[in-house]
Amino acid sequence: MPFEPIVDTLRTVFAEQQNKLPKWINTSKLDIYFLGVLDDKTKEFFTRLNVKTINIPAGKLRRYPSPRTASDMLLRLPVGIVMALIHMWRIMPDVVISKGGYGSVPVSLAAVFYRVPVLLHESDVVFGLANRFMTSIASAITVGFPAAREQMVSYKDKTVVTGTPVRGGLALIEQAAAKKMFGFKPADPVLLVMGGSQGSEQINDIVLSMLPSLIKDMGIIHLTGEDHLKIVAAAAKDVLRNGEREDYYKPFGYLEERIGEALAAADVVVTRAGATSLAELARLRKAAILIPLDLAAQDHQRRNATVFEMAGAARVIDPANLGRALFEQNVRDLMQNPDIAETLRANMAQLDYTGASRDIAQLALKLAVGLVPRQQSEKSKEKNVK
Repeated sequence: MPFEPIVDTLRTVFAEQQNKLPKWINTSKLDIYFLGVLDDKTKEFFTRLNVKTINIPAGKLRRYPSPRTASDMLLRLPVGIVMALIHMWRIMPDVVISKGGYGSVPVSLAAVFYRVPVLLHESDVVFGLANRFMTSIASAITVGFPAAREQMVSYKDKTVVTGTPVRGGLALIEQAAAKKMFGFKPADPVLLVMGGSQGSEQINDIVLSMLPSLIKDMGIIHLTGEDHLKIVAAAAKDVLRNGEREDYYKPFGYLEERIGEALAAADVVVTRAGATSLAELARLRKAAILIPLDLAAQDHQRRNATVFEMAGAARVIDPANLGRALFEQNVRDLMQNPDIAETLRANMAQLDYTGASRDIAQLALKLAVGLVPRQQSEKSKEKNVK
């Protein structure tokens, strides 16, 4: 879940409801803090959002043998819990919003200790390890997919399907203008390839192998991952040497600030199946080919991709079956057959939750003033019908 839309929407909803809040709530201002594992990049990000930051160590439970797991559980986690207790006492927030991940555990436990309501969000179809642990102590749970709520057998009454928030303004960027930003003509077909924040050697290799063929008919924006950029760019230059359309291939390590423009420019997107990426594709109605990460925790990317595939909203290629012929066939199907691409885009509408940020922000404010919303259970619905 991107924090930027949540922070912006919290401020908007707070401003709208200031006069309706109880007297014990300080309505003169809204203080937002980030408590969690901080690195320089994270601190810079939240500073830019005018959010105060406090570093809280946390222990990571790895799914493979590692001596660091023992030190994390025996040292970093206890220290993190103590630090969270100290800082939570000083701040004493009215509500805590937790995205999950190992970094959220100390703060969420401290919140429960002080009886501060916790709003838990899970973007993926499958709950992560930390979120599964915290479902019992959360005051309310929001999820990105209806399938995720179905897993909450014991906590379905406090689980709400909101979808996953996406950055504001994504849909406001015109495609023709976005194409020009990357040096393409408005009429040029554009393929965007994303291998996740770290990149994907498998996807990079497939793109390089198909580059001479694909570049003849389309422009390509390729997000290689920072660690792979130099190698991929050099290999592409060698493959396209003396080619007439060499400038139609645009490799980047990672487009943090311009990813909205890259998505807007694309006619077809090849991507992993992270929840945020899928939410952005649904918002922009982009014809997409999903290649889920097969080593993702709880196999959540494959489960996310399955939701889109079952809805007829995307093509899915299993990483085990990814080859040159299958890759090119799917790209050309979507690029050259408007009817196929339009069907995928139309089916994406049912997976676009336009009010996700506002729903989460409003629920957080309800929890802050002491309300604990509950969803009607299936049994209650049956009784009411009778």
